[in-house]
Amino acid sequence: MEILGLAIVVVLILMATIYIVSFLVVRTPTDYRKGFVSAELASNMLNTFLKAAARDCSQLTMTELLQDCAQGQGIVCSNGQDSCRYAESTAREIFEKTLDKWSMKYEFLAYTDINAPLVKAGKQCIAEKRSKLFPIPISSATMYAKLDICG
Repeated sequence: MEILGLAIVVVLILMATIYIVSFLVVRTPTDYRKGFVSAELASNMLNTFLKAAARDCSQLTMTELLQDCAQGQGIVCSNGQDSCRYAESTAREIFEKTLDKWSMKYEFLAYTDINAPLVKAGKQCIAEKRSKLFPIPISSATMYAKLDICG
């Protein structure tokens, strides 16, 4: 009788061990790194874009062009585009050559009013996204440049 009781205890311990091991092996590991990488990518891409010099606009930075865009579009570049159109076309070009090539979905906005963006590139993120928002001072208010990395 004692041997039978001992055998039952051993079988129960063995079944519990198999269940625990199978649960640990089958469980999908959580990827915390992906969210961090997306957030850092959004921050670095936006920071680099804002500091980039415009080839066709007297080497003004994109920040300066966006400021002009929000304050009345007084700058006209050598290719004939005003500051808003030049900033938008440059944003599209840069993000197409990087984020699009890396198969990453994104949305770039520059606005003083979120409902009426002055510059827009990419498509709106529907699901999860990582964002970076940079304030840009202008004389009448604050302009914002925002980059969302989807996924």
